Amino acid sequence: MSVDLGSIQRLTGPSDPLELVAGDLQKRISGVVGLLAGADITAAGHPGDLVIVLDAPPPAGWPMDAFLRRCGDAGVVAVVFRPGPLDRGSRSVAERLDLSVLFSHDPWRLSVLVHEALHSPVDTQIGALTKALVAALPNAGSDLESLLQAASQVAGRDFLLLDAKGRGLFHEVAWPKKDQAVLELPLSKSTVSFNAVLPSGVRLIARRVELTGRDVWLGVTLPGGDAVAAEVMTCGLAVVQAAAAQRLASMQMIHERDSRTRAALLSEVLEAGLEPSDNLLRRTLAAGWDLRGWHVGLRLIALGEGATISLRDDLLAAFAEQGLPLRAVEQTDGWMAWLSFSVDPTRAIERISASIRRAQRAFQSVLPTAIGVGGLAPGAAGFVKSLGQATDAARIAVTRPASGHFVHIDRLGLAQLLLALTHTDVFTPAAQGLLDPLGAPEGTLVTTLATWLDSGGSQQETAAILGIHRNTVAQRMAHITRLLAVDLDDPETRLALHLACRAVKVIT
Repeated sequence: MSVDLGSIQRLTGPSDPLELVAGDLQKRISGVVGLLAGADITAAGHPGDLVIVLDAPPPAGWPMDAFLRRCGDAGVVAVVFRPGPLDRGSRSVAERLDLSVLFSHDPWRLSVLVHEALHSPVDTQIGALTKALVAALPNAGSDLESLLQAASQVAGRDFLLLDAKGRGLFHEVAWPKKDQAVLELPLSKSTVSFNAVLPSGVRLIARRVELTGRDVWLGVTLPGGDAVAAEVMTCGLAVVQAAAAQRLASMQMIHERDSRTRAALLSEVLEAGLEPSDNLLRRTLAAGWDLRGWHVGLRLIALGEGATISLRDDLLAAFAEQGLPLRAVEQTDGWMAWLSFSVDPTRAIERISASIRRAQRAFQSVLPTAIGVGGLAPGAAGFVKSLGQATDAARIAVTRPASGHFVHIDRLGLAQLLLALTHTDVFTPAAQGLLDPLGAPEGTLVTTLATWLDSGGSQQETAAILGIHRNTVAQRMAHITRLLAVDLDDPETRLALHLACRAVKVIT
């Protein structure tokens, strides 16, 4: 059996720390030899050994260098001395020999610990790691990132917080492509734990962390072939998981309290209507909501399962990536949200609308949503009005998959009016006849045409909504043009086709 130096360092504990002065702690040792500095190392030492010098170390300078060279010649991987001088030259010699050098105040005790670790590696290492984690984690910071940093430092392995696709929640995890391809399914299907060697040879041990309202995994990576380390880290992971769950529970309580506070304040603003009091305006300012500028209301309705409190940060991040400083308040089925601007952004409203669409698509992987967007309006009264419009638009967006479940109130009025005009006994059969060359109303070509028209003729938007490549959209539109024998650049033709698509209820 063998153990690494990091495990030996944990065994010694804080009362007699094993100090690394040259080399690294990743070396693995398969044997231990205790001897005096004057002993014949070439006869006593074997490849893979840890040599512990039980008396005073060799004098600094050439005696120390000669001793280190003899250790290197014997295949020794690490040497332990009592604390003493180790000059720069001797450190260089050790590094050239790929030899780790450590200091211990009690080499006799250390030799016993190493013998125990080598003869019962699992139990000894589990006990040492558990004891070290239990001692260190309560003193780590109150946030999760500090907890993981402390655990990583104690264990000598990187502890990670992952989502169900294997992505790091605090820091990006650079998985090899062959690992990334197989990670998503196991993590999303496993119920409690995951322990497997990935295609790259790295072992990932992970456990689901509860009390988060989403799929969150605490994981640790290590070499795939080290069975002892895997068993030890599995036990260590359970200790870290318990500490992480405790912190997450505390964070959840804080988030829920903040959510209730935000919801109560927004409710007061909406109830006040067009004339909020000065006191209410001051409180909204204190909450970071400036109602004096220009506002675009948004209502997001979840189309899948997910805890809105837990996912709020992901939502804000998706909008922030598009340069949109979203404010969001949790609702039972999603969020009431808005964008505020200090100056009139009328000229940029189309760009803002496109950015909202992109943010919605980016958030899709976390939670699919239907989004209603209100009109741009100024002041506190405009804030309330735009949120009301967004709520009406969101109800329609839920029923409109062809638009990507996205409805902007400024486009809704005319569209709904035209739709009403098409529902006649004369127009509907004519619309069906116009679109007959494209096949069934629910077919690929009619759906593509309807989505393209509803996206203002944008191939990029159509591709994103349908989940296909924009070249595929271009090919389909060219085919549609040939089948219908029409000029899609002609505004009247486009209007007629748009009305026809609505009439056959492709867009509801």
